[in-house]
Amino acid sequence: MKIYKAIIVPTVAGGNIEVKISANSIGQAIGIIKTLPYFKSLVRQPVQEDTEDNNLTKISDLIKKANAKAQADLAKID
Repeated sequence: MKIYKAIIVPTVAGGNIEVKISANSIGQAIGIIKTLPYFKSLVRQPVQEDTEDNNLTKISDLIKKANAKAQADLAKID
């Protein structure tokens, strides 16, 4: 699942609010947001939240770099 965020107009008084939803797709995120009891309308469609801040993504990237370096080192062996 991915995290999507959107800006909505709530039914209660006040300004627009940002909501974050876990969903498999943008369509599913919109459906979930529309079920919120305070939802009135969308201001900004859901977009996938930046995944670079995710610790698991950082760890995965470090492992990929380490594996690439190991493969490069193996290629240098004569």
